[in-house]
Amino acid sequence: MSNSDVDAEYDTDDVDADVDPNPYERGKWLSGLIALIGAWMVLQVFLFDMVASQFWNDIIAGGLLLLAGGYNYARRGRDQVGSVGAAAVAALVGLWLVVAPFVLGADASAAAEAENAFVFWNDVVVGLITLGIGAFSAYAARDQKQEARALGRET
Repeated sequence: MSNSDVDAEYDTDDVDADVDPNPYERGKWLSGLIALIGAWMVLQVFLFDMVASQFWNDIIAGGLLLLAGGYNYARRGRDQVGSVGAAAVAALVGLWLVVAPFVLGADASAAAEAENAFVFWNDVVVGLITLGIGAFSAYAARDQKQEARALGRET
């Protein structure tokens, strides 16, 4: 058996055309978790007393997380690689949620204006979680895109 016979036997060009770029919908649960965090941020404004700046900040941040997480969830559900941009938006919103209570919630005496401490720390903790998940999701999506490009299966 010659080398050309072996190469012909293991020709993978036909196989690669039918393989999806995101097998097993990798990362779908991360995107779903980001969307759920966004839903929590929107819901919690109606459950707890807070000042107007916190109210609107949490509504906008929650809406952005819902959109970014939902978009990537839908992409990954269609066996596509997640959007690095949407995951990066989630990470940036998470970073903003960590910083926002200190920026928006401080008065002249540097005391938090939050109606209760739970709202203040909820934003910080949820922001840290979202920052971590969003950053990891962006990293994973970037790696999946590079794998797909290397195999000639761009999405």
